[in-house]
Amino acid sequence: MFFQCDLNHQIVFGNGTLDQLPELIHGMGRNVFLTTGRSAKQRGLLSHLMELLTDFQVLHFDQISPNPKAEEVHQAVNLLEQEGFEPDFVLAVGGGSVLDFAKAVAASFASGTSVENVFGINNVPAALPLVAVPTTHGTGSEVTKYSIITHENQKKSISDAKIVPKLALVDPVLTYSMPEDVAIDTTLDAFSHLSEAYFSALCNPLVEAFAEKGFSYLAPHMKNLGRIPMGEKVHDELTLASLFGGLAINNAGSGVVHAMGYPLTSEFELPHRRANAVLMPGVFKFNAEVKPEKYQKMSEMLGVSDLADYLCSINEQCGFVEQIKGVASQVDESKLLNWAEQVVNNHRLMNSACRKPSLEQVVELYKEALFMTA
Repeated sequence: MFFQCDLNHQIVFGNGTLDQLPELIHGMGRNVFLTTGRSAKQRGLLSHLMELLTDFQVLHFDQISPNPKAEEVHQAVNLLEQEGFEPDFVLAVGGGSVLDFAKAVAASFASGTSVENVFGINNVPAALPLVAVPTTHGTGSEVTKYSIITHENQKKSISDAKIVPKLALVDPVLTYSMPEDVAIDTTLDAFSHLSEAYFSALCNPLVEAFAEKGFSYLAPHMKNLGRIPMGEKVHDELTLASLFGGLAINNAGSGVVHAMGYPLTSEFELPHRRANAVLMPGVFKFNAEVKPEKYQKMSEMLGVSDLADYLCSINEQCGFVEQIKGVASQVDESKLLNWAEQVVNNHRLMNSACRKPSLEQVVELYKEALFMTA
Protein backbone atom coordinates (compact mmCIF):
# COMPACT_ATOMS: atom_id res chain seq x y z
CA MET A 1 0.00 0.00 0.00
CA PHE A 2 1.16 3.52 -0.83
CA PHE A 3 -0.54 6.87 -0.35
CA GLN A 4 0.42 10.49 0.17
CA CYS A 5 -1.35 13.19 2.19
CA ASP A 6 -0.61 16.88 2.61
CA LEU A 7 -1.55 18.25 6.05
CA ASN A 8 0.74 21.27 6.09
CA HIS A 9 -1.39 23.78 7.98
CA GLN A 10 -2.31 24.83 11.52
CA ILE A 11 -5.88 24.27 12.67
CA VAL A 12 -7.25 25.98 15.78
CA PHE A 13 -10.78 24.82 16.64
CA GLY A 14 -13.07 25.81 19.47
CA ASN A 15 -15.84 28.04 20.71
CA GLY A 16 -14.63 31.60 21.20
CA THR A 17 -11.28 31.03 19.51
CA LEU A 18 -11.79 34.06 17.24
CA ASP A 19 -10.60 36.17 20.17
CA GLN A 20 -7.23 34.42 19.94
CA LEU A 21 -6.72 35.90 16.47
CA PRO A 22 -4.22 38.66 17.45
CA GLU A 23 -1.84 36.27 19.19
CA LEU A 24 -2.19 33.62 16.47
CA ILE A 25 -1.24 36.02 13.67
CA HIS A 26 1.47 37.76 15.69
CA GLY A 27 4.66 37.37 13.73
CA MET A 28 2.99 37.12 10.33
CA GLY A 29 3.42 40.85 9.67
CA ARG A 30 1.47 44.06 10.28
CA ASN A 31 -0.28 44.70 6.98
CA VAL A 32 -3.52 42.73 6.67
CA PHE A 33 -5.78 42.52 3.64
CA LEU A 34 -9.12 41.63 5.22
CA THR A 35 -11.86 40.07 3.10
CA THR A 36 -15.37 39.52 4.45
CA GLY A 37 -18.88 39.11 3.14
CA ARG A 38 -21.11 42.17 2.84
CA SER A 39 -23.18 41.08 5.85
CA ALA A 40 -20.20 41.21 8.23
CA LYS A 41 -20.75 44.91 8.83
CA GLN A 42 -24.46 44.68 9.70
CA ARG A 43 -23.89 41.60 11.87
CA GLY A 44 -21.33 43.47 13.97
CA LEU A 45 -18.63 41.00 12.96
CA LEU A 46 -16.58 43.60 11.09
CA SER A 47 -16.40 45.96 14.06
CA HIS A 48 -15.30 43.07 16.29
CA LEU A 49 -12.60 42.11 13.80
CA MET A 50 -11.32 45.68 13.64
CA GLU A 51 -11.11 45.74 17.46
CA LEU A 52 -9.04 42.55 17.34
CA LEU A 53 -6.81 44.06 14.66
CA THR A 54 -6.09 47.41 16.33
CA ASP A 55 -2.33 46.71 16.28
CA PHE A 56 -2.38 45.99 12.56
CA GLN A 57 -2.72 48.06 9.40
CA VAL A 58 -5.90 46.83 7.71
CA LEU A 59 -7.33 47.26 4.22
CA HIS A 60 -10.83 45.82 3.94
CA PHE A 61 -12.73 44.48 0.91
CA ASP A 62 -16.24 43.02 0.89
CA GLN A 63 -17.57 43.33 -2.67
CA ILE A 64 -17.81 39.58 -3.15
CA SER A 65 -20.66 37.73 -4.86
CA PRO A 66 -22.10 34.44 -3.57
CA ASN A 67 -20.28 32.91 -6.54
CA PRO A 68 -17.13 35.08 -6.63
CA LYS A 69 -16.21 36.46 -10.04
CA ALA A 70 -12.87 37.01 -11.74
CA GLU A 71 -13.77 40.70 -12.12
CA GLU A 72 -14.08 41.00 -8.35
CA VAL A 73 -10.62 39.50 -7.92
CA HIS A 74 -9.35 42.13 -10.38
CA GLN A 75 -11.05 44.87 -8.34
CA ALA A 76 -9.39 43.72 -5.13
CA VAL A 77 -5.93 43.48 -6.71
CA ASN A 78 -6.41 46.92 -8.28
CA LEU A 79 -7.41 48.33 -4.89
CA LEU A 80 -4.22 46.98 -3.32
CA GLU A 81 -2.15 48.52 -6.10
CA GLN A 82 -3.96 51.87 -6.08
CA GLU A 83 -3.60 52.17 -2.30
CA GLY A 84 0.05 51.15 -2.46
CA PHE A 85 -0.79 48.58 0.22
CA GLU A 86 1.66 45.71 0.53
CA PRO A 87 -0.13 43.01 2.54
CA ASP A 88 1.89 40.59 4.61
CA PHE A 89 -1.02 38.17 4.53
CA VAL A 90 -4.69 37.85 3.63
CA LEU A 91 -7.29 37.32 6.35
CA ALA A 92 -10.53 35.80 5.04
CA VAL A 93 -13.53 35.78 7.36
CA GLY A 94 -16.74 34.45 5.86
CA GLY A 95 -18.36 31.60 4.00
CA GLY A 96 -16.80 29.53 1.27
CA SER A 97 -17.21 32.29 -1.31
CA VAL A 98 -15.15 34.71 0.77
CA LEU A 99 -12.47 32.12 1.43
CA ASP A 100 -12.24 31.07 -2.23
CA PHE A 101 -12.09 34.73 -3.28
CA ALA A 102 -9.28 35.46 -0.81
CA LYS A 103 -7.24 32.54 -2.15
CA ALA A 104 -7.59 33.86 -5.70
CA VAL A 105 -6.51 37.36 -4.63
CA ALA A 106 -3.55 35.94 -2.69
CA ALA A 107 -2.42 34.04 -5.78
CA SER A 108 -3.03 36.80 -8.32
CA PHE A 109 -1.39 39.59 -6.30
CA ALA A 110 1.69 37.68 -5.21
CA SER A 111 2.20 36.21 -8.69
CA GLY A 112 1.83 39.59 -10.37
CA THR A 113 -0.58 38.20 -12.91
CA SER A 114 -4.27 38.11 -13.74
CA VAL A 115 -6.32 35.48 -11.94
CA GLU A 116 -7.17 33.88 -15.29
CA ASN A 117 -3.52 32.88 -15.61
CA VAL A 118 -3.55 30.83 -12.42
CA PHE A 119 -6.64 28.75 -13.20
CA GLY A 120 -5.88 25.05 -13.39
CA ILE A 121 -3.67 22.66 -11.46
CA ASN A 122 -0.39 23.90 -9.94
CA ASN A 123 -0.34 27.12 -11.99
CA VAL A 124 0.30 29.47 -9.04
CA PRO A 125 3.86 30.88 -9.04
CA ALA A 126 3.43 32.46 -5.59
CA ALA A 127 0.73 33.33 -3.08
CA LEU A 128 0.40 35.55 -0.05
CA PRO A 129 0.00 33.64 3.22
CA LEU A 130 -3.65 33.09 4.14
CA VAL A 131 -5.56 32.96 7.41
CA ALA A 132 -9.07 31.51 7.00
CA VAL A 133 -11.91 31.97 9.47
CA PRO A 134 -15.09 30.22 8.26
CA THR A 135 -18.50 31.53 9.29
CA THR A 136 -20.49 28.66 7.74
CA HIS A 137 -20.27 24.88 8.05
CA GLY A 138 -20.10 23.56 4.52
CA THR A 139 -17.16 24.18 2.24
CA GLY A 140 -14.18 23.22 4.40
CA SER A 141 -12.31 25.78 2.29
CA GLU A 142 -10.29 26.78 5.35
CA VAL A 143 -8.14 23.65 4.86
CA THR A 144 -8.19 23.09 1.09
CA LYS A 145 -6.03 23.94 -1.92
CA TYR A 146 -9.04 24.84 -4.05
CA SER A 147 -10.57 28.14 -5.11
CA ILE A 148 -13.61 28.26 -7.40
CA ILE A 149 -14.08 31.47 -9.39
CA THR A 150 -16.69 32.29 -12.02
CA HIS A 151 -15.23 33.49 -15.32
CA GLU A 152 -17.17 33.98 -18.55
CA ASN A 153 -20.19 32.24 -17.03
CA GLN A 154 -18.23 29.11 -16.14
CA LYS A 155 -16.82 27.85 -12.87
CA LYS A 156 -13.03 27.82 -13.03
CA SER A 157 -10.81 26.27 -10.40
CA ILE A 158 -7.43 27.02 -8.93
CA SER A 159 -5.86 23.92 -7.42
CA ASP A 160 -2.50 24.51 -5.79
CA ALA A 161 -0.92 23.76 -2.42
CA LYS A 162 0.36 27.35 -2.29
CA ILE A 163 -3.17 28.63 -1.53
CA VAL A 164 -3.87 26.30 1.40
CA PRO A 165 -4.37 28.63 4.37
CA LYS A 166 -1.45 28.62 6.79
CA LEU A 167 -3.91 28.98 9.65
CA ALA A 168 -7.50 27.76 9.85
CA LEU A 169 -9.19 29.41 12.82
CA VAL A 170 -12.48 27.53 13.22
CA ASP A 171 -14.87 29.03 15.77
CA PRO A 172 -18.30 27.33 15.68
CA VAL A 173 -19.87 30.33 17.43
CA LEU A 174 -19.55 32.24 14.15
CA THR A 175 -22.02 29.82 12.55
CA TYR A 176 -24.75 30.33 15.14
CA SER A 177 -26.23 33.34 13.32
CA MET A 178 -26.49 31.60 9.93
CA PRO A 179 -29.93 31.88 8.30
CA GLU A 180 -31.62 28.49 8.53
CA ASP A 181 -31.85 27.99 4.76
CA VAL A 182 -28.14 28.69 4.37
CA ALA A 183 -27.36 26.30 7.23
CA ILE A 184 -29.34 23.56 5.48
CA ASP A 185 -27.55 24.15 2.18
CA THR A 186 -24.09 24.23 3.74
CA THR A 187 -24.78 21.02 5.66
CA LEU A 188 -25.51 19.30 2.36
CA ASP A 189 -22.32 20.82 0.95
CA ALA A 190 -20.33 19.19 3.75
CA PHE A 191 -22.17 15.94 3.04
CA SER A 192 -21.17 16.12 -0.63
CA HIS A 193 -17.52 16.64 0.29
CA LEU A 194 -17.42 13.76 2.74
CA SER A 195 -19.21 11.41 0.36
CA GLU A 196 -17.36 12.31 -2.84
CA ALA A 197 -14.01 12.00 -1.08
CA TYR A 198 -15.17 8.63 0.29
CA PHE A 199 -16.04 7.41 -3.22
CA SER A 200 -12.97 9.03 -4.79
CA ALA A 201 -10.51 7.06 -6.88
CA LEU A 202 -7.84 8.82 -4.79
CA CYS A 203 -9.31 7.78 -1.44
CA ASN A 204 -6.88 6.22 1.02
CA PRO A 205 -7.10 5.03 4.65
CA LEU A 206 -6.47 8.51 6.06
CA VAL A 207 -9.17 10.06 3.87
CA GLU A 208 -11.54 7.26 4.88
CA ALA A 209 -10.86 8.11 8.52
CA PHE A 210 -11.59 11.81 7.90
CA ALA A 211 -14.80 10.99 5.99
CA GLU A 212 -16.12 8.44 8.47
CA LYS A 213 -15.43 10.73 11.42
CA GLY A 214 -17.13 13.58 9.58
CA PHE A 215 -20.18 11.41 8.93
CA SER A 216 -20.35 10.53 12.62
CA TYR A 217 -20.88 14.22 13.43
CA LEU A 218 -23.18 14.96 10.48
CA ALA A 219 -25.42 11.90 10.14
CA PRO A 220 -27.50 12.39 13.34
CA HIS A 221 -28.64 15.80 12.11
CA MET A 222 -29.64 14.93 8.53
CA LYS A 223 -33.13 13.75 9.50
CA ASN A 224 -33.93 17.12 11.06
CA LEU A 225 -32.84 19.30 8.12
CA GLY A 226 -35.64 21.71 7.29
CA ARG A 227 -37.74 20.50 10.20
CA ILE A 228 -36.16 21.72 13.42
CA PRO A 229 -34.08 24.91 13.80
CA MET A 230 -30.45 24.16 14.56
CA GLY A 231 -29.23 24.67 18.10
CA GLU A 232 -25.71 25.53 19.17
CA LYS A 233 -24.63 21.91 19.70
CA VAL A 234 -25.82 21.05 16.20
CA HIS A 235 -23.81 23.93 14.72
CA ASP A 236 -20.75 22.80 16.70
CA GLU A 237 -20.94 19.27 15.33
CA LEU A 238 -21.72 20.35 11.77
CA THR A 239 -18.70 22.69 11.87
CA LEU A 240 -16.54 19.71 12.77
CA ALA A 241 -18.12 17.66 9.99
CA SER A 242 -17.38 20.42 7.51
CA LEU A 243 -13.75 20.61 8.65
CA PHE A 244 -13.33 16.86 8.17
CA GLY A 245 -14.95 17.19 4.74
CA GLY A 246 -12.40 19.83 3.76
CA LEU A 247 -9.51 17.66 4.93
CA ALA A 248 -10.97 14.75 2.97
CA ILE A 249 -11.38 16.53 -0.38
CA ASN A 250 -8.04 18.29 0.00
CA ASN A 251 -6.40 14.89 -0.27
CA ALA A 252 -8.85 12.89 -2.40
CA GLY A 253 -10.69 15.55 -4.42
CA SER A 254 -14.38 15.52 -5.20
CA GLY A 255 -15.88 14.15 -8.42
CA VAL A 256 -18.81 13.93 -10.81
CA VAL A 257 -21.33 15.62 -8.49
CA HIS A 258 -19.22 18.77 -8.26
CA ALA A 259 -18.39 18.73 -11.97
CA MET A 260 -22.08 18.45 -12.88
CA GLY A 261 -23.11 21.05 -10.32
CA TYR A 262 -20.94 23.86 -11.68
CA PRO A 263 -23.04 24.57 -14.83
CA LEU A 264 -26.26 24.61 -12.77
CA THR A 265 -24.76 27.19 -10.45
CA SER A 266 -23.21 29.29 -13.23
CA GLU A 267 -26.32 29.51 -15.39
CA PHE A 268 -29.15 29.53 -12.87
CA GLU A 269 -27.50 30.92 -9.72
CA LEU A 270 -28.62 27.70 -8.04
CA PRO A 271 -26.57 27.52 -4.82
CA HIS A 272 -23.62 25.18 -5.31
CA ARG A 273 -24.60 22.95 -2.41
CA ARG A 274 -28.23 22.72 -3.58
CA ALA A 275 -27.07 21.72 -7.06
CA ASN A 276 -24.94 19.03 -5.43
CA ALA A 277 -27.87 17.84 -3.34
CA VAL A 278 -30.12 17.12 -6.31
CA LEU A 279 -27.31 15.42 -8.24
CA MET A 280 -26.03 13.15 -5.48
CA PRO A 281 -28.74 10.43 -5.60
CA GLY A 282 -28.22 9.57 -9.27
CA VAL A 283 -24.45 9.95 -9.24
CA PHE A 284 -24.05 7.80 -6.14
CA LYS A 285 -26.17 5.04 -7.68
CA PHE A 286 -23.88 5.33 -10.70
CA ASN A 287 -20.82 5.06 -8.41
CA ALA A 288 -22.29 2.01 -6.67
CA GLU A 289 -21.62 -0.05 -9.79
CA VAL A 290 -17.89 0.14 -9.05
CA LYS A 291 -17.89 0.93 -5.30
CA PRO A 292 -20.76 -1.15 -3.86
CA GLU A 293 -19.01 -1.52 -0.51
CA LYS A 294 -18.71 2.26 -0.08
CA TYR A 295 -22.35 2.76 -1.08
CA GLN A 296 -23.45 0.21 1.49
CA LYS A 297 -21.17 1.61 4.19
CA MET A 298 -22.53 5.13 3.69
CA SER A 299 -26.09 3.82 3.91
CA GLU A 300 -25.18 2.08 7.17
CA MET A 301 -23.54 5.21 8.62
CA LEU A 302 -26.75 7.11 7.91
CA GLY A 303 -28.87 4.30 9.33
CA VAL A 304 -30.86 3.82 6.12
CA SER A 305 -31.42 0.94 3.72
CA ASP A 306 -30.55 2.79 0.50
CA LEU A 307 -28.38 5.90 0.16
CA ALA A 308 -29.91 7.32 -3.04
CA ASP A 309 -33.51 6.87 -1.90
CA TYR A 310 -32.65 8.55 1.39
CA LEU A 311 -31.03 11.54 -0.33
CA CYS A 312 -34.08 11.94 -2.57
CA SER A 313 -36.25 12.08 0.54
CA ILE A 314 -33.94 14.72 2.06
CA ASN A 315 -34.32 16.87 -1.07
CA GLU A 316 -38.10 16.67 -0.73
CA GLN A 317 -37.90 17.34 2.99
CA CYS A 318 -35.82 20.48 2.39
CA GLY A 319 -38.19 21.79 -0.29
CA PHE A 320 -35.81 21.63 -3.24
CA VAL A 321 -38.12 19.87 -5.69
CA GLU A 322 -40.12 22.95 -6.75
CA GLN A 323 -36.94 24.91 -7.40
CA ILE A 324 -35.59 22.10 -9.56
CA LYS A 325 -38.80 22.06 -11.55
CA GLY A 326 -38.15 25.71 -12.39
CA VAL A 327 -34.64 24.91 -13.58
CA ALA A 328 -35.79 21.87 -15.57
CA SER A 329 -38.35 23.96 -17.47
CA GLN A 330 -35.49 26.02 -18.94
CA VAL A 331 -33.30 23.12 -20.03
CA ASP A 332 -33.25 21.41 -23.42
CA GLU A 333 -31.18 18.64 -24.99
CA SER A 334 -28.58 20.99 -26.47
CA LYS A 335 -27.98 22.64 -23.08
CA LEU A 336 -27.57 19.24 -21.41
CA LEU A 337 -25.06 18.23 -24.08
CA ASN A 338 -23.10 21.46 -23.59
CA TRP A 339 -23.01 20.88 -19.83
CA ALA A 340 -21.98 17.26 -20.30
CA GLU A 341 -19.03 18.37 -22.44
CA GLN A 342 -17.91 20.68 -19.64
CA VAL A 343 -18.16 17.80 -17.18
CA VAL A 344 -16.16 15.22 -19.12
CA ASN A 345 -13.52 17.86 -19.90
CA ASN A 346 -13.09 18.79 -16.24
CA HIS A 347 -9.85 16.88 -15.90
CA ARG A 348 -9.27 17.74 -12.24
CA LEU A 349 -12.59 16.30 -11.09
CA MET A 350 -12.63 13.40 -13.55
CA ASN A 351 -9.21 12.39 -12.23
CA SER A 352 -10.70 11.73 -8.79
CA ALA A 353 -13.99 10.24 -10.02
CA CYS A 354 -14.21 6.55 -9.11
CA ARG A 355 -16.29 5.95 -12.25
CA LYS A 356 -15.74 8.25 -15.20
CA PRO A 357 -18.98 8.73 -17.17
CA SER A 358 -19.24 9.11 -20.92
CA LEU A 359 -20.86 12.17 -22.48
CA GLU A 360 -24.10 10.23 -22.92
CA GLN A 361 -24.06 8.99 -19.34
CA VAL A 362 -23.65 12.54 -18.00
CA VAL A 363 -26.67 13.66 -20.04
CA GLU A 364 -28.71 10.80 -18.56
CA LEU A 365 -27.56 11.70 -15.03
CA TYR A 366 -28.69 15.28 -15.59
CA LYS A 367 -32.06 14.08 -16.86
CA GLU A 368 -32.52 11.86 -13.82
CA ALA A 369 -31.75 14.71 -11.44
CA LEU A 370 -33.74 17.44 -13.19
CA PHE A 371 -36.71 15.65 -14.70
CA MET A 372 -37.27 12.47 -12.70
CA THR A 373 -36.97 14.47 -9.47
CA ALA A 374 -39.39 17.02 -10.87
